Amino acid sequence: HKMPILQLVGRVVSNRQMQKTAKVSVTRMVPHHITNRLMRVHKIYFAHDQNDERMPGDIVRIQESRPLSKHKRFTIIEVLREEPRFTDPATGKTITKYTDSTSLNF
Repeated sequence: HKMPILQLVGRVVSNRQMQKTAKVSVTRMVPHHITNRLMRVHKIYFAHDQNDERMPGDIVRIQESRPLSKHKRFTIIEVLREEPRFTDPATGKTITKYTDSTSLNF
């Protein structure tokens, strides 16, 4: 009997440091251990991005896979929503409104 393959939905946070890798922030609602109020808990997963085309802000579904590197254990399997792209007039680079955001804007 095989374990079910874990699938998660999250937002791409960053894709700049690594080739073919995107950092995906997954938000879960977890009850507080004392008050039982629901809290938002974020966890960042490194996910494999074969064509290196995901940009910060994209909403993606990631799926568990074999270890691809020291920290990479997930692969992006589908893009649920693509963040609109803009061209930065100063640098000429393609950006989204989440590019270079130091904090997670949820």
